[in-house]
Amino acid sequence: MKKTSTLLFLLAGFLMTSCSSFKIIKSWKGETANEMQNKKILVIGRSADMDIRKAYENAITKKFTDAGYNAISSYTQFPDFNPAAKLTEEQKQQIQTILEKNGYNGVVLTALKDYQEHTREIGAEKYDTQVIYGGMNYPINYGGFYNYFYLPGSFSVDQVSLKTEGTTITSKLYILETVVYDLEKEEGKQLVAWITASIENPDNSPGVASAYANSIAKGFK
Repeated sequence: MKKTSTLLFLLAGFLMTSCSSFKIIKSWKGETANEMQNKKILVIGRSADMDIRKAYENAITKKFTDAGYNAISSYTQFPDFNPAAKLTEEQKQQIQTILEKNGYNGVVLTALKDYQEHTREIGAEKYDTQVIYGGMNYPINYGGFYNYFYLPGSFSVDQVSLKTEGTTITSKLYILETVVYDLEKEEGKQLVAWITASIENPDNSPGVASAYANSIAKGFK
């Protein structure tokens, strides 16, 4: 299998889960995705909750390293760095300096982008199908890592617990996004892979982190 296909397969595998309803919404990969095999990759889980951040980063890092990539969890190298915090211009420059100084020329960034609430009667019919748009272009403002990282819309949203009341079920549909950047490319042309997926009703109500970690662990079995 070509490394380009392997990279997208890795991302898809990260999002699959056997305990929740899962589907890929959008995906894209660039022609230079195979070059990530030779990069030093920093894996970032964009959450202010350290436990959730660790769950994202540990699982993703393991799968990338198992596939032959040089990937490192950001919390192990920069535990005081909060990837969910709003940054000043000075702090933005510091991040770029730190990445360059430590030799990181690739980034895998994951965030919980959205959640949607659905209330339905028990027994109501429901139909789910997987939709993959392999050739869809990525959003225009996703091209460069630093531009994307500072976008207000790139931050993780707050998480809401699941609940059941009477004969109705209130469920949550979590929208996850993972982007991969080659920092050696010029700004605006650094994105090499992008995938957005949904997970409905993850088993653990504290948030989608556990279901996300399970999806990574089970996606390659």
